[in-house]
Amino acid sequence: MYVLKIIKWILISIGTVFLVLLSLLIFAYWYMSSGVFSSDSFDKTKWHAAITDASDATCYRGGMAKDIQNNLLSKAMTESDVIILLGKPSGHFTKQEYQYSLGMCSGLGIDYDNLHIYFDKQGYFSEAKIIQH
Repeated sequence: MYVLKIIKWILISIGTVFLVLLSLLIFAYWYMSSGVFSSDSFDKTKWHAAITDASDATCYRGGMAKDIQNNLLSKAMTESDVIILLGKPSGHFTKQEYQYSLGMCSGLGIDYDNLHIYFDKQGYFSEAKIIQH
């Protein structure tokens, strides 16, 4: 009888831990795949707003990232078109890659997320990715 209670307690504990971990994984997948990055439509004024010390530790542009990635950028756009839309890159950039800071959007708020925009050899947009640094 005592052994059955222990086995029952162990099975309940394993099930509880499994459900908690599964819930955390589902939330993390949603959060990292689109969640926070798809909460707003692109707003040029908000995108170009000055970054203060207080806003620097927030996800000040992150909500617009998926809208930019999925609806605004197109294969017909050149590097100049991207600069007209988003301004000069805010981070490291080369002729084939621009980076725009989104703020601290993912994880525990200790790393910055950036929108990386890639161009082909002719200078046309090829793809965009959201990457945490």
